[in-house]
Amino acid sequence: MILGVQMVPPNGVWREFLELEQARHVAVNLLNLDNWPQWNSTAQRILSSEKGELSEGQRFDLHRIERQQLIEEMWQVKFIRKGNDPEFTEIGFDWLGQSSNGKKSGNAIKSLRLEITVLCEDQGGVEIAAWWQVSKWTRFFKARVENSAKQIAKQWLSDLSNKAVLELENIKQIISQEEE
Repeated sequence: MILGVQMVPPNGVWREFLELEQARHVAVNLLNLDNWPQWNSTAQRILSSEKGELSEGQRFDLHRIERQQLIEEMWQVKFIRKGNDPEFTEIGFDWLGQSSNGKKSGNAIKSLRLEITVLCEDQGGVEIAAWWQVSKWTRFFKARVENSAKQIAKQWLSDLSNKAVLELENIKQIISQEEE
């Protein structure tokens, strides 16, 4: 117990080991919202009032087309921590909900928090811890709903450890180069 707050263990934790330089690229690409469409498979488009580096409290929406439906996932940055000894970046994200063609959906997941830690050291890599709660009315298909929450975390881990390990060119730079 820390300061009267009971620490609840995560529902799941997943890790991928990376080379030092790969981990550094992941940290940069995770922090830069402009790079997300290049590595995050659920972020074909992003809507946010701020661009570039993420900041605490920032809200953003990930948009994708799935079965001819516009799916929007709303997220908020809960915290950002960085350190040098060891070199790491840690970001907490709260899922604020989902909509399909402008109508609220995904109500079976009551809450979802992802905490992503990127350790930029030898034997480092990416770790995602996930906490979720499902709505009470989902008791008959609780396992399926919990699997959905688990799959979000696992997809982010897969995307980060496979697609974000390279130095990605800023989207703004790519667009301006195409216009020239």
